[in-house]
Amino acid sequence: MPDILSQKEIENLLRATGASEEEIRERLKDPGGLKHGIKTRVSKPVVTYDFKHPNRVTKDQVRTLENLHSNLARLLAASFSTLRRAVVETDIAFVDQTTYAEFIMSLSNPSCSYVFTIQPLGGPAIIDFQLPIAYSFIDRQFGGKGDKLGETKRTLTAIERGVMAKVIRRTMEDLETTWEALLKIRVSDAELETNPEFMQVAAPSDTVILIAFEVSSQGVSGLVNLCYPFFTLEPVMNLLNVQSWVYREKGPNEGERQKRLDQVKGIETEMKVTWGRGIVSAEDLADLRVGDTLILDTQAGDPGIVFVEDQPVFLARPGVNARGRHAVELLRAIPQTEVRRYV
Repeated sequence: MPDILSQKEIENLLRATGASEEEIRERLKDPGGLKHGIKTRVSKPVVTYDFKHPNRVTKDQVRTLENLHSNLARLLAASFSTLRRAVVETDIAFVDQTTYAEFIMSLSNPSCSYVFTIQPLGGPAIIDFQLPIAYSFIDRQFGGKGDKLGETKRTLTAIERGVMAKVIRRTMEDLETTWEALLKIRVSDAELETNPEFMQVAAPSDTVILIAFEVSSQGVSGLVNLCYPFFTLEPVMNLLNVQSWVYREKGPNEGERQKRLDQVKGIETEMKVTWGRGIVSAEDLADLRVGDTLILDTQAGDPGIVFVEDQPVFLARPGVNARGRHAVELLRAIPQTEVRRYV
């Protein structure tokens, strides 16, 4: 076959594209089509493809993951608030797909990262607590204000790891609850890793889905990063579409809903009521004797505070019931804007 086409062969090729005789004549005068802006049926827009960062997850699938984990953000806000005994706000900062190498490079060293396995998917995943968030949980657990940012990065001690074990256990329970909307999963083998370079759960070039949660509370804020390798989510990628999500987002039927409500009704919760608060120095505390009088910061007419699972919920007035037992009369609920006053 000759390297150069004849004039007749060129015309035949142009006719095969469906171009008119006039377009053929114009194209022969202007081969590039730039002068007259002629477009044939074979012209297609050029789409750039990044071989270094291939998008293996569609935009619809990313959107479904974001909708799914927005529920996780709400569950984490409630769990973190209970663990810190303070109001914690948790929102999705971003959802992105990147390479595993770039994710590892974004983590601090030392870090507070946990590698766990998701069944029945059979693949690993990683959740990372930025150190200011981890230090905040630890400081709050031992009676601090929970606002220490941890300027000096250091590896967690054995006692501090025990504190974070409670946090990760609650987080994994919330993650299992979140995925129930699409698939019932079980999380196991959650292990702490303080050096990101030792977390070899995927190849450096493998695609991962990164979901970052912004956590903020009382002077401290940071990110909690949840990383799914693509091969972990691959078995359920067909479920990550708008149709499946909308179908499942409707939730269980009325009978299932009533069944869950009945189960919640049977759960026992701890409740306590306080009427007085104050601050005493360690020196005064050591000198206390029987018969001493403590002056509190609250006024005599101030209402009591009803705590449910260490969370202030109601204001109440003390009293006695017909059987001679202590009782309280609920005055009003404490709105979220006033919760910090009573913590």
